[in-house]
Amino acid sequence: MPPLIPDHVLGIVCVFQEAEGEPYEGKVAVAEVILRRTRLKYMSDGTVVGTVMRDRQFSGMNNSSSNRIRSFKIDSDAKVVQDCIKAWNEARAGSSYTGGAMHYYNPELANPSWARGSRTTAVIGNHRFVIPKEG
Repeated sequence: MPPLIPDHVLGIVCVFQEAEGEPYEGKVAVAEVILRRTRLKYMSDGTVVGTVMRDRQFSGMNNSSSNRIRSFKIDSDAKVVQDCIKAWNEARAGSSYTGGAMHYYNPELANPSWARGSRTTAVIGNHRFVIPKEG
C-alpha cells in the first residue's frame, strides 16, 4: 500500500515552508539539502518524511510554526508552489547549488550553535548553506 502522502509532496511542502520568499535557486538548494540528508540517512531514516518531520530540523514542520497549517493548504496552481515543484524536480535530477551542504540557516533570524565552525558552501538569498564541522 503506498503512503497516504507521498514523499515528494512532503518535500515540496517543506521547500515551500522553508523557501517561499527565496529566489528559485534557494528553493532548489533547500530541496537539495532535504534529498541529500535523506539519501545519506543524515538525521533521517532514509525517507523524506523521516527527514523533514524529524524534531527541530526544518522549522516549517515544527509544532510551533505559524506556517505549518497554512503550508498544507497551498494551491498547487499558485506560481510559488509551481516553482517549489519545479525546484524539487530539479534537485531530484541532480542539481548542485549547495556544494554538498547538509544544513542551512538564515543568519538574520538565527545563530544556531551547530553553525559555529561549519564550512559555508553557498549563500543563496537569505540562506547560508553549510557543512557541519567534524566531530
